[in-house]
Amino acid sequence: MLFHSVEFLFVFLPITWIGFLLLVRAGRFRSVLSWLTFASLVFYGWWNPAYLSLIVGSILVNFSLGRIVGSGASRKVRGATLIVGLIANIGALAYFKYANFFVDNINVVLGSGFNLEKVILPLAISFFTFQQVAYLVDVWKGGSPKYSFIEYSFFVAFFPQLIAGPIVHHLEILPQVSNERWKPLRMLNLQIGVTIFILGLFKKMVLADGCAEYATPIFNASATGIVFAPVEAWVGVVAYSLQLYFDFSGYSDMAIGLSRCFGIMLPINFDAPYKATNIIAFWRKWHITLSRFLRDYVYIPLGGSRKGVTIRYSNLLITMLIGGLWHGAGWNFVIWGGLHGVYLVVNHLFNALRWFHFAAGSVASRITGVAGWALTMLCVMIGWVFFRAADLTSAWQIIQSLVGVGAPATEALPRVLNALLEGPEKFVWLGFVSLIAIFGPSTQQYLRRYRPGFALRRSHLESRWPAWRPTAWHGVLSGVILFIVFRRYFQLSPSEFLYFNF
Repeated sequence: MLFHSVEFLFVFLPITWIGFLLLVRAGRFRSVLSWLTFASLVFYGWWNPAYLSLIVGSILVNFSLGRIVGSGASRKVRGATLIVGLIANIGALAYFKYANFFVDNINVVLGSGFNLEKVILPLAISFFTFQQVAYLVDVWKGGSPKYSFIEYSFFVAFFPQLIAGPIVHHLEILPQVSNERWKPLRMLNLQIGVTIFILGLFKKMVLADGCAEYATPIFNASATGIVFAPVEAWVGVVAYSLQLYFDFSGYSDMAIGLSRCFGIMLPINFDAPYKATNIIAFWRKWHITLSRFLRDYVYIPLGGSRKGVTIRYSNLLITMLIGGLWHGAGWNFVIWGGLHGVYLVVNHLFNALRWFHFAAGSVASRITGVAGWALTMLCVMIGWVFFRAADLTSAWQIIQSLVGVGAPATEALPRVLNALLEGPEKFVWLGFVSLIAIFGPSTQQYLRRYRPGFALRRSHLESRWPAWRPTAWHGVLSGVILFIVFRRYFQLSPSEFLYFNF
């Protein structure tokens, strides 16, 4: 069930919200969590009811293990229980997500013929597994497992963030619904939530899916061995970079907006990363909650930056390789993660070795900022080629096409001219969408007068663009955006979010 599908918008969401409204008005706050948890399980089971047993079993097991890890038992018993929990969670993730990948690679290396039936990847397993791993580790560190079973189930299964994030932390979500000051029916929450949700719909349906029309043919054709002229390859890469940007940004907005409609605030997961002027800043803005998880539960436990420069950079590379593999079972994702690990190491080394500093606002500072942005975007787009391509062969073929390697010189110029003459609208569209990504306000900046979500620095909210207010004018603006969305909706059928695959 997609957030922008008919069954979600006109059946599931109204029924869920009406039930929520009735229970809140009746003052039955414990029943509210039960209702939202039940609705979330229905939402999850819509694709494949068979996988309900997986998420319910995961919740039962991790809740029980958390009780033991946080109990008064001996440190040895608690530690052993934590290890069992980590093995169970990571083992389940490894089987469903990586079993076929490992078997295929073993067969290639050893020349063996092991056969494993295709394992279907359950939706959201990467997300709810990471959330529960973090919960067990936090309880081990001293956090009390004070939540009831229904509270814990709600934390794991809450439908806005269940399928593709953000990866929420229990200390962000559960105190909100456990607090007597929780006022889920405030009109301002509904106004903010609906506004953010509409912006997310626009990003997905209009911007992202509009760019997909130019990205998908290029990447699909590259998988069949077609070689492109540089302009064609760059159109595909830029289009996919923008598609992924607005697809993920749109989903993040829709998740945050939906949750806010129920009076619950989620962490910000996306903060205009294409405005970053270096790769470190990019990863502080892209998939913020995944970066946080990898930092707190992988990088720091490995030793972080506490054991010298060499170990620090090794830990950084390992963390990014794990982050790449988290996105998918394929060498292209490993290479993507490795590339970003190398990017980050080079960025940190440059910062450590840099011997010059320009005054903020000076001409030299602006020039280096623009140069840094251009280099960052080039590196990010090269990485996206591996992220999107069907395999390493087609990824390398696109990389070669970007620099003009592979296509016969006699064909290159005519194909460039054809691309310019036959489809000038693609360049206008991609240019327009690029301007929005680079210069337009983020959703958080637009709603900066009201706290749209957790984990934002105040500097991220600074903007010269007009700020949203709960007024008739901004209501009309949201209505116009919604009209554009539905006009697009009836032209094309809804497509899945890209992060549903991870």
